[in-house]
Amino acid sequence: MATPTTERPRRELLLQSAADLFAARGYHAVGIDDIGAAAGISGPGVYRHFRSKQALLEALCDRAMTTMLDGARDIAGAHTDPGTALEALVDLHVDFAVGSRALLGVWAREQRALSDEVRRSLRRRQRAYELPWRTVVEQLRDDLPAAEVTVAVTATLTMLNATAMVHADVPADRMTSLLRRMAMAALLVRHTPQL
Repeated sequence: MATPTTERPRRELLLQSAADLFAARGYHAVGIDDIGAAAGISGPGVYRHFRSKQALLEALCDRAMTTMLDGARDIAGAHTDPGTALEALVDLHVDFAVGSRALLGVWAREQRALSDEVRRSLRRRQRAYELPWRTVVEQLRDDLPAAEVTVAVTATLTMLNATAMVHADVPADRMTSLLRRMAMAALLVRHTPQL
């Protein structure tokens, strides 16, 4: 019988295997047997840790949102200067986008497979995640009304999330630097050429 210390690594391996498979092939194209095989156990063995494939997806989406929301709340509590807070928020999201690419891809692309109740909960938590972003950008962009700050923040986060679907041979450090510059420019630039 598995002890709590041996059960957790197996659970983590299943989550990582599911994230990698869902990101590569899509949630609906992956079966429990595929996840079990990737984690080195039988498909039915997955059910000792997760009640269903959807429970695995819920756990992955919850993990992504919890990581980001906890990080944003920590930043909001630690920084009084809006410029420093924005840099920390951008770094948080960029580091997640680059370092947890598969998990971000699953979170961004596969939520439609979740129940309405779980999706509503994730949307509430996403709005809570965006709140510190909007707060600091409002302080830095007095030229934008609140509704336009919301657009700028949402569009910037969407841009960063979309990198999970981009397959480019860019080293992680270069990708981090590029995404950071893009996000800061998108949020702070005051003048753009007239088209």
